[in-house]
Amino acid sequence: MKIDDAWKGFGHSGARDGERAGLTSRRTVITSGVPRYWSDHLIAPVRTIGSEAATSLKMSYWFSTIEDSPQVGDPNFVSASLRTSPATAWRDAAPSGLVSMLPFEGAQWRFEQPVSFMQFHIPFDLMGMVCISLFEKELTHDHIWMPADVVDVQLHHSLERIRYTVSLIEPTNLLLDSWALILAEKFLLRLSSHGERNRHGPFGKLAARNIARIIDYIESEIEHDLRLSSLSAIAGMSTYHFAHRFQETIGMSPHSYVLVRRIERARALLRQGGVSLVDVALACGFSSQSHLTTVFRRCLGVAPGEYRRRAVI
Repeated sequence: MKIDDAWKGFGHSGARDGERAGLTSRRTVITSGVPRYWSDHLIAPVRTIGSEAATSLKMSYWFSTIEDSPQVGDPNFVSASLRTSPATAWRDAAPSGLVSMLPFEGAQWRFEQPVSFMQFHIPFDLMGMVCISLFEKELTHDHIWMPADVVDVQLHHSLERIRYTVSLIEPTNLLLDSWALILAEKFLLRLSSHGERNRHGPFGKLAARNIARIIDYIESEIEHDLRLSSLSAIAGMSTYHFAHRFQETIGMSPHSYVLVRRIERARALLRQGGVSLVDVALACGFSSQSHLTTVFRRCLGVAPGEYRRRAVI
């Protein structure tokens, strides 16, 4: 089995957000690590993902019947909105596209009713780290354009793929970290003045000793929700440099490699027999039996229970 990147195995769907099995739903937990927009607003988000302060990418789902909606500014996050309903929207009297940015200084929005949308929030500090890695330039808020209508097919497609994936499974921290880097790079290349400059060249491969230490760490901690920052710390580099160098060295992203190892461990436990599917899931770093089943079926084309039955015949 080979999984090439963080998107592999996930297609696109028009399913309504939050109505697919496996999506973790929780009431918003307001901490200093979440966008102000989540709390200082006329309405609350329907669902949130990544509300813990330590997570990199944070996402929120919204449904509104309010015509005029003020947006509170938050310079700590670069935020984009993906409209998921056909209702027309305007930002400060300018027509808004399917993808629009949330200005740091705030804005006034007006919607046809009802309207639903999904928001993606990336910490500004992470954007700055990626900017230095890409362009060897510091990032300020003035370097980023925040248009009401982002006309970019690739960015729109990326946001839709994330939306679809989180409608199927609960994203791990490692997957959220990977998506945060992917989106940060896309935003910088498409929506920053630095994007007009020549980007950084190939990052090169990781040293053999670093790869060995990282793989040993993954194998020893695979039942836990791994973080990209923990892996990059072993290599002694930024998460952005580490992710690219790991990809160039191993041939797949850190998230994809960890997923491959989790599936391989699950296959071994299933062949042994005598272990419940719930215990197999937890021993391999999946959040639940349903999470294991969804990923296992998408990667191997068969559910874990059926795989075990075939293996013991």
